[in-house]
Amino acid sequence: MSDPDYDAIAWSFDEDAGVGRIELDRPDSMNAINDRMQRELIDGFRRFRRLEEDRTGVAVRAIVVSGAGDRAFSSGLDVGEMRSITDYGEKKRIPDGFHEMAETIERCEPPVIARIDGLCLGGGLEIALASDFRLASERSTFGQPEVNFGVLPGGGGAQRLSMIVGVSRAKELCMTGERIDAERAAAEGIIDHVHPAAELADEVESFVDSIVDKPPLAVRTIKEAADRTREVGFEEALQYGNRAWLSLSQTRDYDRAVEAFGTDVDVEWEGR
Repeated sequence: MSDPDYDAIAWSFDEDAGVGRIELDRPDSMNAINDRMQRELIDGFRRFRRLEEDRTGVAVRAIVVSGAGDRAFSSGLDVGEMRSITDYGEKKRIPDGFHEMAETIERCEPPVIARIDGLCLGGGLEIALASDFRLASERSTFGQPEVNFGVLPGGGGAQRLSMIVGVSRAKELCMTGERIDAERAAAEGIIDHVHPAAELADEVESFVDSIVDKPPLAVRTIKEAADRTREVGFEEALQYGNRAWLSLSQTRDYDRAVEAFGTDVDVEWEGR
């Protein structure tokens, strides 16, 4: 299933696998993020949610975000578009859109995997940071260069980096606009896995398979429980986890897993 109505992204959904895909599709500009791409990204993620409204069980089990071409995941904000904007009120809308874009990705119920090959700068890094997992090629480069334009990352980049690398290092990255390679980004925890460029696509598919093969309600609940630890603190997140375990133990997927335990039967998860 695909949607031809988007111009700045490519959107598709594999119904059999339950895997959605969004590709940042402006390769001639190294997938720079303009206003249209922001709006289409937000709508594209919401479209995955709408897929499930009239269905029984979980339809979307994972979403992969990538960049078209082999030069960049995304080079960040489209500076050319910024130059063309003269009205201050219109200019203010762009960082607002960045915040909504990152929040929409982060709040997505299925796990989101960013497949990064090439430049991942500014808003591109913010899209990656809002994702649950980041897998990159060894030739990728990362950074938050917004300080060079007299602003800070508009989609929560400084805040999300602080939770990953610590406040001091996040300040350094954002205040200096430093660019780091994939090996350094992995060592600092900014990305999760590094692979040779020629192997990245296969490695990402293998990683996605390892998630979609698991019961989808449990996967979503684990994501929610982990995110709550960061947002509301350990004790409240622990209480959520206890309630969630009881709820999951009442599902058909749980019953089928218990019945299949110790046998050679492969459970087909229903997501309910």
